[in-house]
Amino acid sequence: MKKLFIILLLFYSAFLHAQQFKISVDKNPALVGEQILVQYIINTKAENFKSPNFSGLQVLSGPNPSSQSSYSFVNGKSQNSSSTTYSFYLKAVKEGAYNISPAAITVNGKTITSKVYRLKVVKGNKKNNAQQKTLSENLFIKVEVSKINIVVGEQILVSYKLFTRIDLHNTELSSLPALNGFWTKDLKTSSRFKRDVVDGVAYNVATIKKSVLTAQKSGELIIDPIELKCNIRTQNKINNHDPFANIFGRNYQVQEELIRSKSITITVTDLPNPPYNFNGAVGDMSLKSEVDNTSISANDAITYKITITGTGNIELIKPLAIQFPEDFEVYDPKITDKIFEGGRKRSVKTFEYLLIPRYKGEYTIPSANLIIYNPKSKKYKTKKSNSHKLNIGTSKNNEQEINETNQQTVKSTQQDINYIFTNTTLQEIGERAMSKNLFYLLFFLPIVLLILLWVYLKTTGETDANSKDWKNKKANKIALKRLKTAQNCIKNNDFDGFFEEIEKSLWGYFADKFKIQIAELSKETISIHFNSSAINTEIKGQFIALLDECEFARYAPASNKNAQMDAFLEKAKNIIIEVETALK
Repeated sequence: MKKLFIILLLFYSAFLHAQQFKISVDKNPALVGEQILVQYIINTKAENFKSPNFSGLQVLSGPNPSSQSSYSFVNGKSQNSSSTTYSFYLKAVKEGAYNISPAAITVNGKTITSKVYRLKVVKGNKKNNAQQKTLSENLFIKVEVSKINIVVGEQILVSYKLFTRIDLHNTELSSLPALNGFWTKDLKTSSRFKRDVVDGVAYNVATIKKSVLTAQKSGELIIDPIELKCNIRTQNKINNHDPFANIFGRNYQVQEELIRSKSITITVTDLPNPPYNFNGAVGDMSLKSEVDNTSISANDAITYKITITGTGNIELIKPLAIQFPEDFEVYDPKITDKIFEGGRKRSVKTFEYLLIPRYKGEYTIPSANLIIYNPKSKKYKTKKSNSHKLNIGTSKNNEQEINETNQQTVKSTQQDINYIFTNTTLQEIGERAMSKNLFYLLFFLPIVLLILLWVYLKTTGETDANSKDWKNKKANKIALKRLKTAQNCIKNNDFDGFFEEIEKSLWGYFADKFKIQIAELSKETISIHFNSSAINTEIKGQFIALLDECEFARYAPASNKNAQMDAFLEKAKNIIIEVETALK
């Protein structure tokens, strides 16, 4: 009976999903006095449409039904579909929020209803005519920042929105903002325009860029303006002598305008008295750990995974300090980052360790600790994962551990002591193992060879360690290793991923080379360390310019993306080689 009920419930849900009855409104919010088009759409044959209640709104006309049908042939079979639209023209009489009640319709003898729709009506501005406003009032970029007073390591969401009341032919980002002092992660945006009302004036609004910024240092940090090139379509004066002007579009011309946003100042303060083992985690996060098996044989592998979930600078958290058992062989963790974008950004970061226990016995992996600073509560909190008890048995390959043999073993992982050697052969005192002349020859020969080698190197003035070829070879090897992931992006035609990997590789190379913490990374830091290492200004400028180009390339249009990626990869490789060579 229970299974039958579930089957019927699933069937009814599928039926409701197949019969879509939707409401569409062309203006929300709407201005007082504006005409609003409300449409109810059903994607199948239906009858007995019942109008909703438009309380507070004036109905100018409706319902006005219209139907359309389509036929297609798929795999030799004909298919037809139909839909019916019921349209209403309303007028917003008074400002306020109005709930439009559900409409109802009958499909195959069953009544289905639409959802309740909430319509907002706002008071319009008397100067609501686009012609009465200047270009800057009809077309502008607004920067929305989630917070302007933060602490080091705290994240903020920055959205760049384009507001327009005029006909745009095309837009193109011409300059991206410099974000010195911030770690940046760009989020996906939709270029689709939506309606919004600002100070009683209706605009079409699109989000052209959205980024998560993480403050890396304290002070007054500036979010520089973003620049957008807009092609505006304007109408020429009517030419009564040319009857074909309207037909072939000669009454319109495209005018190019460059608009820019305002700069924003973010005030960043230092974290208050961070604990000794604080690793920079700022936000609201949870921590858990898990193992894929708690009972295995020696020399088999265990997967131990730590997962950090929540909001904040999770992407910047380094592997946690975990005291694994000494008898375990531990490999470097595989690190993955996932970002979920909804009402707010949430991240999931995992550290996946491969562990191989070498001896049988009972072991415990202790809990991992993560200290987090929560900007809302302004307090540090310590999150702890679970500890895990493991039962390790004898190896499946019947290999007996050393402590099961008749010989005594002293066990200390990674510096094991071998068995006591019992078959030692001794000689009587005074018995020579070799002749006296041979002894002196073998003793002085290495010294003579070293002197001769030194003289040779002194005269030639070259060594392998300082030779140009050797340095170039080593620098080239380092560059190729750093850029391996970017090369894979070229193979997969991943244009956006390629420039993101190039940027990560350059930052990672700089951080590892100069032993810089991720939280301290910035273009000012590059200048400081390059100058202190006597790297010339030209190389420093090329390195920083390459990072700027990475940010810009993801948004600039490209006609030949593969060629652009190949050329950019070569530039990144060359700049790493130049830095390596300069540091030798």
